[in-house]
Amino acid sequence: MQRRAVAQEGRTERGWLRFAGLDAELPYIDIDSGVPGPRLAVMAGIHPNEVSSMEAALRLAAAFDDGLRRGSVTLLPVVNMPGLAGHAEFVIPVDGKNLNFSFPGRVDGSFTERLAHALVTEWSAGADVVIDLHGGDLREAVAKFVMVQTTGEAAFDARTRALARCYDAELIVEFQPGETVNTGRATNMLPRLGRHAVMSEAGANGRLDEACIAFHVGGVLNIARLLGLTSAPLLPHGRTARILSGFSRVVAPADGRFYCEVACNDVVRAGQLVAVLRDIFGIQIAEMRAAEAGRVVMIVTHNIVSEGEWVLSIGLPLGEA
Repeated sequence: MQRRAVAQEGRTERGWLRFAGLDAELPYIDIDSGVPGPRLAVMAGIHPNEVSSMEAALRLAAAFDDGLRRGSVTLLPVVNMPGLAGHAEFVIPVDGKNLNFSFPGRVDGSFTERLAHALVTEWSAGADVVIDLHGGDLREAVAKFVMVQTTGEAAFDARTRALARCYDAELIVEFQPGETVNTGRATNMLPRLGRHAVMSEAGANGRLDEACIAFHVGGVLNIARLLGLTSAPLLPHGRTARILSGFSRVVAPADGRFYCEVACNDVVRAGQLVAVLRDIFGIQIAEMRAAEAGRVVMIVTHNIVSEGEWVLSIGLPLGEA
C-alpha cells in the first residue's frame, strides 16, 4: 500500500492511496493526534451514488482535525473511484461486481475481490473499529439504520451492540451467528476475524440530505467518544431503535411497473400487501406480500423494475434498544 500525500494541514494529511496490483487510486484523509491511542477506520462510497454518506466522511475530517485528542483516524471518502464519474449503481465497473458483498476478498481474485482484500488486510489493518457508511442509491430509499454481525461470543457481541447504539437509529439489524444469506459485507466478515465493524445506512435517491448526513456524522463521533479518541460528550438520541434479526428480500416476480404500498420503517404484518406490479399498460399482474411480520428497511423508488430485482427489504423484530 502506497500513500501519495498532496496536502498537509496541521494533523490532517490528504492524498491518494494505491494498492499493489490495482490500477486505481483512492482518496484518503488521515488525522493523527500525535498521542498513542485507538485507531478508527471509516470508509464511504462503496456505492458512489450514496452521496450523503460520502459527504459525512468529508465533514468527519474537519470534526476530527479539531477534536481528536488521542489515537488516529483514517477516512476513505470514495472507495469505488472507478464507478464515480459514471454513477455506477452498486457495482465496480471494472469487473461488474458489488464490493459490498465481496468481503473479505481474495488476493488472487478479480479487481473487486482484490480491493476488498486490500481494504481488510492493508488499509484497515490494526483498526479498533471499521465503519462503513452507506445510504440511498439512485433508485432506492433506506431507513436510518445500522447493521452489525453477532458472533455468539458474549463479550465481543456486547461491545458490538454498544457500537451500534452510538447511532440515533430507527432500526438496528443484528445479523445472527452463522448468517449465510445476507453476508459478504465488511460488517459481516470482519467480526468473524475477531474485528469490530459497523455499517450505517441513511439516504435516498442519490441526493444530499442534511438529516442523513448528521445521522452518519453523529454515530461516528459517538463511536470515537466511546473509544476515547475525543473528549466531546456523547450526542443524545432522539428515538428508540427497534432491533431486527436480519431481513428478508422481496423480489419482483416479473418485469413491470412497481407500486409500493409501504414506506421505510413501517411496521408490516405477515401476509400484508406491500406492493403491486402492473404491466406496461398499467394492468395489475401481481401482488407482493410480506412473508413475515417486521419493519421495512429498504424500498426501490423507481417505478420500472425487472424480474428478480430486489425491490424491498423487511427486517424481523427482536426488541428495542
